[in-house]
Order: sequence, then C-alpha cells, then structure tokens
Amino acid sequence: GGMQRSFRFFFRGTGYDEKMVRELEGLEASGSTYVCTLCDSTRAEASKNMVLHSITRSHCENLERYEIWRKNPFSESADELRDRVKGVSAKPFMETQPTLDALHCDIGNATEFYKIFQDEIGEVFQKSNPSREERRGWRSALDKQLRKKLKLKPVMRMNGNFARRLMTREAVEAVCELIPSEERREALLKLMDLYFQMKPVWRSTFPARDCPDQLCRYSYNSQQFADLLSTTF
Repeated sequence: GGMQRSFRFFFRGTGYDEKMVRELEGLEASGSTYVCTLCDSTRAEASKNMVLHSITRSHCENLERYEIWRKNPFSESADELRDRVKGVSAKPFMETQPTLDALHCDIGNATEFYKIFQDEIGEVFQKSNPSREERRGWRSALDKQLRKKLKLKPVMRMNGNFARRLMTREAVEAVCELIPSEERREALLKLMDLYFQMKPVWRSTFPARDCPDQLCRYSYNSQQFADLLSTTF
C-alpha cells in the first residue's frame, strides 16, 4: 500500500550429500521413515504436505535426542522412543549447516532444464503467449523422445534418477533432434556444455583436489552460463 519495504536474501552454499549429512548428524539411513535431514517430517506427513516446511533440526537438538535414545529416561518402548527422537540413532559428531544437498541441486537444475527443453521444442521465443494445449504438446513430444532414445519414462515429479539421466549429453542430443532451428540447437549445446564443465565442482567434496581445472574456470563459466540464460533463453 505504498509503504516502502526492504528484503534480504541469504544464499547458502550447496553440495552436501544426503548420506553424508545423515552419517555426520547421527540420523537413520536414507530409507528412514524420517525422510528429511532438515525437519522432523515423516514420509507420510511429507507426502500430504509438499509445500509448508521449515528447517527445525539442529546439531544441538540431535545431540540431546541421542542422549535420550541412549538412556531412555522415560522407560518407553522401542517405537515410542524412536518417535520421541525422530530418527536420531547414533551420536552426531560433526555439525552440518542446513542447506541444499547435491542431489537436490541436480533435481532443481533438471526441473528448470526440462522446461527449457520443452520451450525450445515449441520455439517459444517466437510466440508471445502459447496456449496450455500447445505446451502440453511440447511436453508430450519431449517425453516421447526421451522414452524412445534413452528408455526414460515420464515422471509426475522430478526425482534424482530422472534428473541425472536428463542432464547428460545423450539426452541433450536427443532433444536437439526435435529443435527446428540450427542456431537454437547450437545455443542449447553451448549452454549444456558449460553446465557439464561446472557440475563436477559442485558435486565434489574436494573440488581443488578432484577437478582443479574446472574449479579455475568455474567463475568464468558461471558468468557465461548466466549471460546465455538471460539473453538467448
């Protein structure tokens, strides 16, 4: 209503592996009912509520819960005790910052590129306001091509396995077969090439040791990537 507002955004570093976080923070393995490393949500609760989550777990709380798990001060049954400690089953020995793990980086990136691939197939850059039916047709064409070339079945919601298969050279080459414009194909291949050069850096725990060349070029590549996204795409 005319009032001035100011906003502040905090961007956290990415790259934790979920298995590593669970091990460091003393949580049950990734098949656990307690599905999240950031909150106490169970698998059933998470499937009913896909949106409203907040970060509630902390290293200190995990330590307290481990002591409860170890001592069982209220003489509870195994199930009651497990419900009380929300999936903590070992002593947490190193604090991790609540953040996005590398798997969810993959999923987030693949979700965006899945949309870009559809837009390129439908040449959205030439259209001002495509209809829902047109967009549905582009998605269907993409799904059909991925199934034919990569044996990749469509998914309702992006998952890690689909994301990893989608973000490969093989998948991009399959998508390019459906893009009418030579110029747009080249632009998409260039964008993906930059992505492939950057990916080892944020997937690695020790990029300076594992991929020093890509690390040196990371800043330049990410600027090129952003420029290409904001102009051509």
